[in-house]
Amino acid sequence: MTGTQTDQPSGVQRTQSVSRALDLLRRVAGLHPDGATVTDLAKAAKIDRITANRLLKTLALSGFVERGEGSKRYRLGMQAMQIGLASMKRAPLLERCRPLMKRLARMTEDSVFLVVRNGDYAHCLHYEEGRSPVRTLVLQVGGMRVLGVGSAGVTLLSREDDASIEAIYKRHKEEFSPSGLTLARIRSLVDKTRKQGFSATDGLVHEGVSGVGISFDVGEDGYAAISIAAVTGKMNYARKMSLTRMVAAELRAAGFTPPAQMAD
Repeated sequence: MTGTQTDQPSGVQRTQSVSRALDLLRRVAGLHPDGATVTDLAKAAKIDRITANRLLKTLALSGFVERGEGSKRYRLGMQAMQIGLASMKRAPLLERCRPLMKRLARMTEDSVFLVVRNGDYAHCLHYEEGRSPVRTLVLQVGGMRVLGVGSAGVTLLSREDDASIEAIYKRHKEEFSPSGLTLARIRSLVDKTRKQGFSATDGLVHEGVSGVGISFDVGEDGYAAISIAAVTGKMNYARKMSLTRMVAAELRAAGFTPPAQMAD
């Protein structure tokens, strides 16, 4: 009897801790990517700060939340993002885009990618490989890169306002460095993308590989991107323009809305 009485409160306590941790995780997700402090989250969840801090540290150890170096604000971690995107393998967006991606890969003979924003990252949901003898699979399914790296990342980043772009750069400065991306260069790429309606990059991810990317609306508040990668030698200005027109036409035919600058 004594053992039962001792176990029950312990079990209830564990259940309560799990419930509170999940509640905090949902609140962090709702405030992503800006994040929230322990104090803000504790107040919103109506628990004491010590408990909130302990639960958030546990979630951080598991990769579900994270704090940038020197930051006091929690945001979603990579593990939470991976779980969320795993559910999209059979998502309506993917099913709707797969046929047009197959057509584009067949017509262009190049690699075609479907990428969505996942926090501060561009997340590859699917790709179709063209018949080109040179492989340009610069991003694997499930692969993630910080927004602004690669043609899909640039066109997705261009949807953000200037203040948000600067904040993303500050949070991930070390991840931009290998690609030689300073804040000034990112702004230049974004400005050009906004003006022409598509991104065009050369050697940003891999030397000798170029790409174009077009973002499009998904529902009321979301957006995704279709990008095409090919060897730089075959990606002159005329071909980049041709590819973007093809992508825009396929998106419209599928009922999506590409940027207004891509209007016929």
